[in-house]
Amino acid sequence: MAVLQLQGLSKRFGDVIALQNMELTIASGEFVAFLGPSGCGKTTALRIVAGFDYPDSGRVIVEGKDITQVPASRRDMGMVFQAYSLFPNLSALDNVAFGLRVRGVRHGQRTKRAWELLDLVGLGNAARRYPHQLSGGQQQRVALARALAIEPRVLLLDEPLSALDAKVRVQLREEIRRIQTKLGITTLFVTHDQEEALSISDRVVILSQGQIQQVGTPAEIYGHPETVFVAEFVGTMNRIRGTVAASPSGFVDSAAGPLRVEAARGRPSAEDVVLLIRPETILIAPLGGSVVPLGGLAGRVVSHTFLGAVTRLAIASAAGDIKVDVGTTQRYRLPWVRKWP
Repeated sequence: MAVLQLQGLSKRFGDVIALQNMELTIASGEFVAFLGPSGCGKTTALRIVAGFDYPDSGRVIVEGKDITQVPASRRDMGMVFQAYSLFPNLSALDNVAFGLRVRGVRHGQRTKRAWELLDLVGLGNAARRYPHQLSGGQQQRVALARALAIEPRVLLLDEPLSALDAKVRVQLREEIRRIQTKLGITTLFVTHDQEEALSISDRVVILSQGQIQQVGTPAEIYGHPETVFVAEFVGTMNRIRGTVAASPSGFVDSAAGPLRVEAARGRPSAEDVVLLIRPETILIAPLGGSVVPLGGLAGRVVSHTFLGAVTRLAIASAAGDIKVDVGTTQRYRLPWVRKWP
């Protein structure tokens, strides 16, 4: 069942088009991430859903009801901000209970609920501490518990992890996903971090210049991009220009000679194409004095960068610079490169 629907959302700030005819349906219990470069419209879309901004046109539908003009305070949504936004004069327990107090929930009931949520986010032993006595990760856990306290229909996360260090980010994003899955709450997550979006989302929405470029599972976004923008924005990509060869079938002529490309089969001869190749899909082997195999690409390693599990090689070739990822533990000697069959 669809919980959240964005129908034709458009928003302009002066001469800047922030959103253009955005269409999206989010199912019950689904975790959806908005991902894109700065200024792509992801935060604007989230603010419209939250009720902090109103669209120039289009509608926000929640559980079949049009809430486009409903004030934020009446939308029954939980919001977690990048900057935590905790009340400095309230303890963690009172911060979590604050939304329930505003709604008139009795003291005993709201205190019980706040304790339950602090236990859920692993902060039951810090309930009496004030924000200045908590680490950044702990403050963000309190903010998450506070957003969940009101049992919102939709949970909105606005880059909640960007202010944290790398190790805490990984831990907290896994915790967010665990809690979201346990509660089954529909969640909309805005981030500029590709790893975050791909690692914890059911679906990812790629945005550019106010328009949706692609919606899909993390595997679909990474492995089957629908546009050049998505292919080059998500992950690392090599780009080689060429033309479809007349013969043999399944080859592309490039500045470095013919390259074997199965996707070229059936395409018009002499058609201009761009090859987009992931670094981890390229196989390397030493060339020595041998002739480059048909469909292969000769090159020379000019640098290597240690990235932990993989080492990234920069290879100079007649078709341009090529990046190749090899397992750090495997030995490599070059210099020729060919596309993995």
